Amino acid sequence: MGGWMVLAAAFGFSSNPLLAQLLLSQGFSADSITLYRFAIPTLLMLFLIKKRPVLDIEFLRFVVVGGLSAVGMLAFMTSLIQLEPNTVILMYYAYPMFTILLGWLCFNRTMSRNRMIAAILIAIAVGIMQDAQGVNASWLDILVCLVAPASYAVVINMFSLPEKSHGTAARMFAALLGNVMVLVPVTLFSQHAFSLPSTLEQLGLVLALGVLSAALPQYLFSRGAQLAEMEKTTMISSFEVVFALGLAWLFLGDALSMNGIMAAA
Repeated sequence: MGGWMVLAAAFGFSSNPLLAQLLLSQGFSADSITLYRFAIPTLLMLFLIKKRPVLDIEFLRFVVVGGLSAVGMLAFMTSLIQLEPNTVILMYYAYPMFTILLGWLCFNRTMSRNRMIAAILIAIAVGIMQDAQGVNASWLDILVCLVAPASYAVVINMFSLPEKSHGTAARMFAALLGNVMVLVPVTLFSQHAFSLPSTLEQLGLVLALGVLSAALPQYLFSRGAQLAEMEKTTMISSFEVVFALGLAWLFLGDALSMNGIMAAA
C-alpha cells in the first residue's frame, strides 16, 4: 500500500512543472506560483486536521524542513525563468540520487550495493537527457537549480523516519507551516506584484497546482513514505520523471526523442 501511495504521489507531483510553465506563460510571477502551491494545502490542512499538534522538537524540525522545501521550490521556479525548462526539470529529477547520498552522509543509512547502482542509473538517465538538451548556463545558475533536488532529498529522508510523537497529518502540517513562513515574507517583499487569477482558466490552473499537484500528493507521499521506507520511496518516486515526460508530450506537445525514451527506461 505504501508503494502504491508513493507512486500516486509521484504522478501528482509530476504535474507541477507542467502547471508551473502554464502559469508562467500567463504572466504569473515565480514567487506567486510557489506561494499558491503551498498556501492552498496549508489552508486545507487547517480545516482537516483534527488534533492540535504539540510544539515539540520533532514538530519544529519538520517546520524547518518545510522552510527548506520552500526555498528549493523558489529556486526551481526561478530556474524555470533563467534556464531552459527542460534542463531545469531534468536536473530536478536527479533528486533520488541526492536522497541516497544524503541518506548515507547525514541520516546514517547504509550505502548498499542496490542503492549505489540506483544512484548511478539515475545519474546516467539525467546525463543522457542533459546531453541531448545541452546546458547553456553559468555555474551559479546550475547551483541555484540544484537547490531544489537537494532540498527535496532532505524531505524524503525526514518523512521516512519512524514516527515519534507526531503522525502523518501533524508532520505534513508542520512542513506546510514552514513553507508558508518562508514564502509569505518573500512574496510581500518581492519586486514582482502578487499574481491573482483573472480568468476561469487561470483559477483552474491555480487550484490544480494547489490541490492535484500539491495537497493530495503531499498527503499520499507523507503516508506512503512511512509504509514504504526510504529506499523503496526513493526508487518508486523516480517514476516521477517518466510521468513528467509523458505529461509534457501529452499537453505541451514536446516530442518524445530516443534520448527521452532511454532516460525513462
